[in-house]
This record gives sequence, C-alpha cells and structure tokens, in this order.
Amino acid sequence: MNRQVSSSFFSLTGILFLTVVDVSALAFSLAAQSTSGPMTPQPGAAVQQAPAPPKIGVSVSLVNTPVTVRDSKGQMVNTLDAKDFRVTDNGVPQRILHFDMGGDPLSIVVLVETSSRVEVMLPQIRKAGIVITQTVMGASGEAAVIGFNDSVDKLQGFTSNADKIEDTFDHLQAATSGSKLYDAMAVGVEMLSGQPQPTADKPGRRRVMLILSEATDVGSDTQFGAVLRQAQLANVTIYSVGLSTTKAELRAAARDNTPEPTPPGTFSGAEVTKNSYCLSAAQSSPSSSRFHISPIGIPKNASM
Repeated sequence: MNRQVSSSFFSLTGILFLTVVDVSALAFSLAAQSTSGPMTPQPGAAVQQAPAPPKIGVSVSLVNTPVTVRDSKGQMVNTLDAKDFRVTDNGVPQRILHFDMGGDPLSIVVLVETSSRVEVMLPQIRKAGIVITQTVMGASGEAAVIGFNDSVDKLQGFTSNADKIEDTFDHLQAATSGSKLYDAMAVGVEMLSGQPQPTADKPGRRRVMLILSEATDVGSDTQFGAVLRQAQLANVTIYSVGLSTTKAELRAAARDNTPEPTPPGTFSGAEVTKNSYCLSAAQSSPSSSRFHISPIGIPKNASM
C-alpha cells in the first residue's frame, strides 16, 4: 500500500513539475518575442482607449421620523424650524436632509377590526370614515382600508376619493370571531412600502397606519416583533384607537363637550398628522442605528 501511494505521489509530482516547466518555457518564449518599449500604432488604426473607471454606488437609508412638540399645557408647538432639532445616530450628529411641518401628503392604511366581538360598535365605527377623510387625509392625501377577522381583506385600495373611503366604512360588516391583527398590520406595511416617501431631493408621502381594533390578536401567523421591525424599516408611523376604550366612552353618560386643552401624553390622529414635524436623516449604519432626536432652542416648558 505504501509503495503504491509513493508511486502515485511521484507520478503526480512529475506531472506538476513538467507543467510548471512548460509554463515557464512558454512565458520565456513570449517574452523573447515581445517588443520592448511602447508600441507605435499603425497609420489609420483605431487607438484603444483605457477603460473608464468603474462607478461605485452606495445605497443610504433615509429615516423619516414624525416628531410632536407640546408645551406644558398640552398644546401643540408648531413654530419650530430644522435648526431647533438635533438628530444623532449612535451618538454621531446627523444632518437633517428633509424637514417639514405636516405638509407632506399622507398615504394612510386604515385597519378595521370586523370580528363578531365588535359588532355592537359597528354603527359608531362606520362614522369614522368621514372623520378620516375630512380631518386626516386632507386635500392631497390618500387612504386604503383593510378589514380583518379570521381573514385579512383589502376592502379598498389607495384612493384620494373621499366618497370611496366613506362608502367602504358605511358597508362594514361583522364576520367571524377571529382577529388577525398582526397579519393585517403586515399587509398594511406591504401596501405602504410601495408608496413614495420623502427624500433629500424631492418630496414624497408620509406613510401612516391607523388601527381601529381591540388590543388583541387571535390567529395571526405573523409575529408582533417582526411586523414592527418591518414597519420601522419602511418608515411607517402607526397610530391606534382602542375599540374597548371607545365602547366605554360611548356608553358613558352625556358630558360637557366644551373643548379643553389636550392632556400631556395624549393625542388625536388628526392633531398629530397635521401638526407634527417630519424630520429625515441618513443612517450611518443601518444594521445598528440608534436614532435620537433632541430639541434645542425651544421653550423650556415644551416636551416631545
């Protein structure tokens, strides 16, 4: 066995040695035939140009962040400018590439629970259609509607036609007892991901998801953490209205409806979408970014 191995190894070594010698001889022959010095092109022959240097493209993720500032009385502060904010990523200051005060048109996906558990509230939920079209969408906004129970149904695609949105709400019907909230959120994020968002060079649309639902998921295949991560990567801002809270308020006794200052820490969807600042900055490291926004030069009694 050892002799056979040695013989094979010797034969293989010989082949490798001959191959190296043959290549060296060929290189020596080519070198002997080559002309030293620069080659003079023949008359009329095209001169070969040096290849253009390759272009390197770098993709930079732009993070769009809505920011709301309130004073000590809970009132919105809407007189600030980009210079009044500081954005850092992992502690490194970032330049604000886009700044706007509620002016970017909205792309809104409204998620509505249509399970049998909310059937008693459907008459009130249907009235939300006109509230959304008149106070949230605005003249340049667009909306889509998704209903969910044991299934997730796209009831209305993106449209700027307020009548279509209101008609969709008017015809909402309760179905099965399931509530695939997380699956519906995943579909909403997917729809919003196809809408143009603001960049440093041109305006776009703010991506907003509004959820009208109980704070319960029943039957989803999608994990909550996964869908939140998808929303974060797609720059989707999520607002929610808990139907249980709404139901309790609807059953409460009549009360004085005189407008009062909004308590700190609370908001209405219309206020936030119309009176929030939209800041955009590039991520220095998309895989490990930790964005932080600090107010500078604003009243001491204001908060974000």
